[in-house]
Amino acid sequence: MRLTLGSSTLSASADRADEGRWAYRPDIDGLRAVAILLVVSYHVWFGRVSGGVDVFLMLSAFFLTRGFVRKMTGPTPIRPVPHLLGVFRRLLPAAAVALLGILIVVWAVYPETSYRAVWEQTWASLTYTQNWLLAADAVDYYARTETTSPLQHFWSMSVQGQAFVLWIALLGLCQVVVRRWGLSPDRVVGSVFGAVFTLSFVYSVVRTATAQQVAYFDTGARLWEFAAGSLLVVALPHLRLGATTRAVVGWAGMAGLLVLGMVLDVRGGFPGYLALWPVLCAAAIVASGTGESRLGPGRLLASRPVRAVGRDAYALYLVHWPILVTFLVVNDRAEVGLVGGLGIVVLSLILARALTWAVDRPVREWRRADASPLVPMAVLTAAAVVVALPVGAWQTTTWMHERAVEARAQVTNPGAAVLRDPALAEVPEDAPMLPLPTLLDAEWTQLERECAGDWATDAEELRGTCHETAHTARARHTVAVIGDSHAQQITAALLPSAEENGWGVVHLIKGGCSMGLDEPGMDELCDSWREAAVSLVEQVKPDAVMTVVTRSDAGEDDERVRPGVDRFVDRMSAAGIEVLGVRDNPRFAFDMFGCIIDAADPLDCAVPRSASLADSNPADALARPGVRLVDLTPWICPDDLCVGVIGNVAVYRDDNHLTRIYARTLGPSLAEQLPAQLG
Repeated sequence: MRLTLGSSTLSASADRADEGRWAYRPDIDGLRAVAILLVVSYHVWFGRVSGGVDVFLMLSAFFLTRGFVRKMTGPTPIRPVPHLLGVFRRLLPAAAVALLGILIVVWAVYPETSYRAVWEQTWASLTYTQNWLLAADAVDYYARTETTSPLQHFWSMSVQGQAFVLWIALLGLCQVVVRRWGLSPDRVVGSVFGAVFTLSFVYSVVRTATAQQVAYFDTGARLWEFAAGSLLVVALPHLRLGATTRAVVGWAGMAGLLVLGMVLDVRGGFPGYLALWPVLCAAAIVASGTGESRLGPGRLLASRPVRAVGRDAYALYLVHWPILVTFLVVNDRAEVGLVGGLGIVVLSLILARALTWAVDRPVREWRRADASPLVPMAVLTAAAVVVALPVGAWQTTTWMHERAVEARAQVTNPGAAVLRDPALAEVPEDAPMLPLPTLLDAEWTQLERECAGDWATDAEELRGTCHETAHTARARHTVAVIGDSHAQQITAALLPSAEENGWGVVHLIKGGCSMGLDEPGMDELCDSWREAAVSLVEQVKPDAVMTVVTRSDAGEDDERVRPGVDRFVDRMSAAGIEVLGVRDNPRFAFDMFGCIIDAADPLDCAVPRSASLADSNPADALARPGVRLVDLTPWICPDDLCVGVIGNVAVYRDDNHLTRIYARTLGPSLAEQLPAQLG
């Protein structure tokens, strides 16, 4: 394509610039090496994010767009669907081998409590949806886990995969427009991706300001970074920079990349306008290499050692994170140190080289040797089966074991019932403790359906936080459980009495938002949620409202009445609603479930009751007509010792929450403390 600029000299210069953007750029391979080394080093030694991923996102669109634009007006245009299959044929095999290796390592050395999350994330990684799973977990109070996922880094590849599908569709449409109407490829592509850049950038800034944790994984908030790569392809032939200027621009871009992770909180502030920093730095480095110059960073980036790392950049990204996380899990450490970090980097480089040599290179060579459209389908199918078969078999085998254990649970897992009937303590030695580690994530009490009837509400603050038992509308008596996760967990102890007596139970639950009206919440929405929830209870007037009125502590602070809970009690009393004020359970400075799983004797994990609870119940200060205080401490910490296992049931699911199974076995003890008028 020739751009007429008014003189033969300018025209020849434009032709050379246009041809230059199609030429192989060894310095860009070197830039990929810099980006991956930043990612790895910041992960390993600083526990931070470097901005290197943003460089990869931009460069991936740069190469994809460059290939399309080059052939748009030629005799053999790119066919979008085969090209898309070819892209994933290049990406998926190495990812599948990495996923298989991670599954094997998790099975061998990770705690069983991590299995279910790994299974879920394996499927999400295989289908390029990992970013959306992590986005949901980022705002899910109940998704907290003690073990970092070895698959977390697949989020960026999921974003990339989704963008590739969109980009090839858009580039295919651009190609149709260019060939049908004879328009300039640069103008068409520039217009389309300029619009994508603008829309996505505005969305990214707004989304990052309002929900940064979600925005970080949001594909829509990242598309502008891809669009920047496409626009760079269009802009390159029009750049007219002298050798000295190119050198200054290139080194400035390099310096900006190297210091980014130290200057900015990348994980906490991206991908809004701050992500312009790595994108513009990478663009500056690419632009600086468009002409011959001995002064710029191009010579360094194009050197053989740097390009060797760039050659393995994709494989290095795949393997470094699971190696790092596994090191921390196996050694029960939060940091790796200098020597440990060097070992992780060296091992990552070796495995990356092996993965490139054994998987990536053969796939590339097969592509060149056989252009059949069936080859990509065969490769993609084989790669998917390599992961789907073992993870599916693992899940199925575990599911069958879980059902078998459940069938014996009444006899072999009495829980708190052994404190009421010591004869039940004779448990077979081979009986598994409940809950099984693979089912720990299910140990939250959740009622059957969204609130309806009298409890239905249009309040935006209560959306998704109000649930009820199926028969609530027909029940003679209703108990509303309101507050945070500690109120939610104790509902399991209430349900046996509710089922026996036909009561309705309503949940108004928001993690981290107790009925201590003066207590800081987990987020800024707690105050408005509390007011909406209390107002709804005052409006409907259930027979009783249950909440946790004290807060224990694993540190030096004593157990105390929750700040402002007296004002909540006053409002309920004014509305004529009985208050069931539950004393909090003990909290620990460690994961109790993890401790009893690893300990030779669960008693090694036991903690004196006085380490978390006050000598007497602080809630006694709330005693008055219309307030019934509930204290389950004797059945959680028998003989003043808080143990992790009672009646072959784990008491805790983490460092402060009761398991659903154990809380349900507290039902008879709770029933004895309920007011007679509920009967």
